[in-house]
Amino acid sequence: MKTLLHVNYHEGANRLDNLFKIASKYGYDGVELRWRYKFADYDQASYQAKVAQLKQQYPDFEIVFGGAVNFCRGTKEDVERDTAQYLEFLEWAKTNCGTKVMNFFTGGVMGQGTSYVEFDKNGSGAADEGDYERSAEGLRIVGDKAQSLGILIALETHNCYLHDLPPACKKLLDMCGHPAIGINYDQGNIIINKNGTPIQQCFELLGDKIHYAHLKNMFIVRGHNASGYIGCRLSDGHINNLTIMEGLKKHLKSGIFAVEYPNSGDGIYAAYKDIEYIKFLKDYLDIQ
Repeated sequence: MKTLLHVNYHEGANRLDNLFKIASKYGYDGVELRWRYKFADYDQASYQAKVAQLKQQYPDFEIVFGGAVNFCRGTKEDVERDTAQYLEFLEWAKTNCGTKVMNFFTGGVMGQGTSYVEFDKNGSGAADEGDYERSAEGLRIVGDKAQSLGILIALETHNCYLHDLPPACKKLLDMCGHPAIGINYDQGNIIINKNGTPIQQCFELLGDKIHYAHLKNMFIVRGHNASGYIGCRLSDGHINNLTIMEGLKKHLKSGIFAVEYPNSGDGIYAAYKDIEYIKFLKDYLDIQ
């Protein structure tokens, strides 16, 4: 099972080279990056050229990209444009980076008059049948392209998206019905939603469709209160990541997961400490 370093440990302008160095120095098997680059040091074409160069420099690294097409609420023109660009990017990622799995989103869904952190009232809590139908239709297009390239698509269980909680993910995946489309299981997002699902139930509902995973941790201050959480290092919060890794040992289809750092503190030291914890988990659970 391969462990990737998510870009949020060390993200920003002029940091790509160092991100790869940190991942290599501390024993990660690759990195997860963004599809579209947002900093001033590279335009999109230069960013992709730089990542391709870094793949040559680190040939054994797995590289995953996160990206979105707003199938839920986007205009027809935006969806058509972004779908075409994403399909092109999929081919580029496979050709230049050997990418095997992609983290994906189908567009944000916000309830009327809600704030972002009212997670239970956003995402699937604010969705209608049209959101599911449009997402399923778009995902079948993405899935066909991904399947032709040997790539798995993983919908992140992320708040304020249709695919935020396992029951909504199962409904969407059943409607989509595409073998290349599964989920990116992230309990760190699920636990901070008032309607969050326990770990075991997540595996029961989605175990056969877990294509990828994010591991992070949260210190819950006031139970499942939308404002009562603090991001922390993997071993320090209220999520039992050992239990999650035990489930991933049985179910993780790609064999690849990423660790995340949802915190504004020292991400470099966190990367060093978190891989120590991952090595402990792999040793304790006899995971190769």
